[in-house]
Amino acid sequence: LAAKMTATLDQISGGRFIYFIDAGYGRAEHLAYGLPYPDTMEERIKQVVEGLELTLALWQAREPISHTSEHFQVKDAVCNPPPVQQPHPPVWFGEAHQPILEACARYGQGWNTVPVGFAEVRKRLDALAAACQAIGRSADEIEKSLEVQIMIAPDHATLRQRLQAMIALAPVDEPNPALQAYLNGGTDTVPPALAETWLIGTPDEVEAQVRRYIAMGISHFLLWFVDAPVEDGLRLFAEQVMPRFR
Repeated sequence: LAAKMTATLDQISGGRFIYFIDAGYGRAEHLAYGLPYPDTMEERIKQVVEGLELTLALWQAREPISHTSEHFQVKDAVCNPPPVQQPHPPVWFGEAHQPILEACARYGQGWNTVPVGFAEVRKRLDALAAACQAIGRSADEIEKSLEVQIMIAPDHATLRQRLQAMIALAPVDEPNPALQAYLNGGTDTVPPALAETWLIGTPDEVEAQVRRYIAMGISHFLLWFVDAPVEDGLRLFAEQVMPRFR
């Protein structure tokens, strides 16, 4: 079913579909709709990979397929019309579980990480490279992606105001001392808790942070503008940072 739906999406989008799969972390969501949810991550990843192998076979088949494996059985299954992209749409994986990295090395065209900071991103990229090396594939063949929170402002005074507005929505009894010092104007150094995991600062500072990730091998960014629905940060990034990378 996933193979047929995604082939349709690739047709509708004119060959722009990306198949991003993961092992599933929403136990309650699965159980609410009567879907199976294996207890261990290893078993869920095994099922995901097995399903991907069947999906790839259906995408590329030119005659009906019959298939029986541990988790999936199909008889005379067809996927027609096939995807526009051949041999198949790009397959992306997420996160850094070892079986996922191994599957990405075998089948992936892209890999994504959630916001974890520079040091952890480097560690995850090294683990992906090792998984690729183990099967004789270059990790350079896989596009690397980072999803990350971003807060950008023309100056630190504006940045403080936006952070203070966010904190006011969910105040804490014991604020972080480094954050409090920044908010009070005692320093222009963004607290490490934010600086290490966000893209945050002025356009020049955010540009430097993006370039640091690019130097690691990241080429695709999924940006969470944390001051949304206010559009100022999004517009500032589009007007003053994006053109520097074209």
